[in-house]
This record gives sequence, structure tokens and C-alpha cells, in this order.
Amino acid sequence: MKYLITGGAGFLGINLAEQLLENKKNKVYLIDNLSKNTQKKSLSNLIDNKNVKFIKKDLSDILDYLKIYDFDYIFHFAAILGVQKVIDNPYDTLKDNIQTTIKLINFSKKQKRLKKICFTSTSEVYAQTLEKKLTKYPTPENIDFLISKDFNPRSAYFLSKIVGEYLMNYSKLDFVIFRPHNIFGPNMGFSHVIPQLTKKILDKKSKKIIITNSNHKRTFCYIDFAINLILKISHDKKSSKKIYNIGSPNSDISIMQLAKKIMKILNVKKKLLQSKKIEDNSPKKRRPDMNKSIIFFKSKHNFDEGLHKTVSWYKRYFLS
Repeated sequence: MKYLITGGAGFLGINLAEQLLENKKNKVYLIDNLSKNTQKKSLSNLIDNKNVKFIKKDLSDILDYLKIYDFDYIFHFAAILGVQKVIDNPYDTLKDNIQTTIKLINFSKKQKRLKKICFTSTSEVYAQTLEKKLTKYPTPENIDFLISKDFNPRSAYFLSKIVGEYLMNYSKLDFVIFRPHNIFGPNMGFSHVIPQLTKKILDKKSKKIIITNSNHKRTFCYIDFAINLILKISHDKKSSKKIYNIGSPNSDISIMQLAKKIMKILNVKKKLLQSKKIEDNSPKKRRPDMNKSIIFFKSKHNFDEGLHKTVSWYKRYFLS
């Protein structure tokens, strides 16, 4: 089968492509404008594969440079994201994310054998509803959206994804929507809490670590589990025109508990202090209801094993 992955040089895109290529009959096309820090080594290894075509472009003129291709599945990962980048550029985030989704939908309508377009939304769509305690916890997919009236710039990202979900529903295409929750793994970048904590713990100049939002809780989902779940759901006809949480079925843990686990893996002892500073824009807790998703992939999620692999990878990176 032939697959198109937008944002193909990113964390999700690279890992999805690697798994697809385990089947030598699959052809994978990656589109990325390389505007973000990409996984250069992993991307280079992929490009060397004869079943991969890499296209260094954005989606602004996709109908022009992909006229001759016809895809079975399209995965849409490309987006402006990252908390600080979104806060600094809310207008561009909203505009670009919506426009690229519209252009990809128009491109998808030209496909003759397309089975499904797979749109990646975000767990941020639950943020305001959780904050006001207007939904169940863990959070199911079938909630009403709540949008704050304060024009918080961070809201631009999840607003662009809400619009994207509506566009998919109005597109008349066969689609599936994913809402990822705290996916992690080796080489995921450096803005995530796990590499940030790992770096602080390894810093020999400091004997104590101040942790912001230490009582905030998350469920962290290892990348291999997430990709398996995404593929199983995408390929199943029963997932057509539905929304699925992508995350861990495990219990949530606090950021303080996470820091203690990382210290244990690294065999480092430091004093952990709670910061008096609170990031108001960060949801206090986030845990997906996985009952709807997990029926597609009945495998145990081993958080500790995934964390060990991830922390060990970042240790080698930081100390090299």
C-alpha cells in the first residue's frame, strides 16, 4: 500500500514510517518543510530506503507537486505546535494549521483509491472542560468543547485542531481522528518534561531541582504503543468517521513522581523542590479514557520500560 505522512520528519511521522516499512510491500511518502528540529539521523536512514520518498516542502502547494500520486492512507501530522511557539505566534498557529488542513482535504478528494485520511488532533481540546470539572475523569471522547473567553494565546493550537475536526466531519471523506496524550520516547525533542528533567538531574553543578507544577498529573504513553494503536485503528473499517484517544491505559502520575522515577533510573540523588511558580496555562491533570481505543490493540502498556529506554537514550545524548 501507499502511504502519505505530512510532518513526516517529526517524532510521530518518523516512528510511523519505520513501522510501516517493516512490510516491504509498503511505499511511504514523507512531506516536511524541516522548519522544526527534526530527527536528522533517523530521517537520513529512512531516506536511504528504496520504499521511501522524502519531499522537502510545506503543504501550501501540495496539489501541484503531488499530482501524479495516489495514496491508500494519508496521515496528517504537520502543524505548528509546541507551547512556547504557539504562545509567541497564536495568529500564525491558527491560520496555518487550518489552511494546511483545508489544502490536504482538497488534495485527498483528488485521490482515487484513498481508504482513509487520519487526522491528528490533540488532548488540549479537553483542557478547558477539565479545568471547569465539566467532564468525567479519565476523559472520554464524547464531550462538548469549552472555549475560554480570555483569548489566551495558548488556545490557538487547540482551536486550530477543533476546527480541523469539524473540517474532517464536513469533508465527505472517510476519516478517523486521533487525540494523542503525552506520547514520549527516544529522540522526541527537548521541550518535553522527560528530557528536561533528565537534563536537570544529570547536571552535576546543581544539587537540587526545582519542579514547576510538581503536583500536576499525566498519563505518559510510550511511542511504540501509540504507533501500534494508531495503525490498528486506522486500518480497521469500524473506525470510520470516529474519534479516538491515543494514550496509556495506565494510571496517571504526578510530575514529582516522574522526577523520582527518572532519578532512580539514572542512579542520582538530588533534592526535589516544588516551585512556587505556577504555569496557569498548563492543565492540572490529563488522563484519557481508553476504553474505546484499547479494543483495537489488546497489549499491555509498560510505562516503566518505555521510560527506562527514553531516559537512557537522553543520558547518552547529554553526556556524549
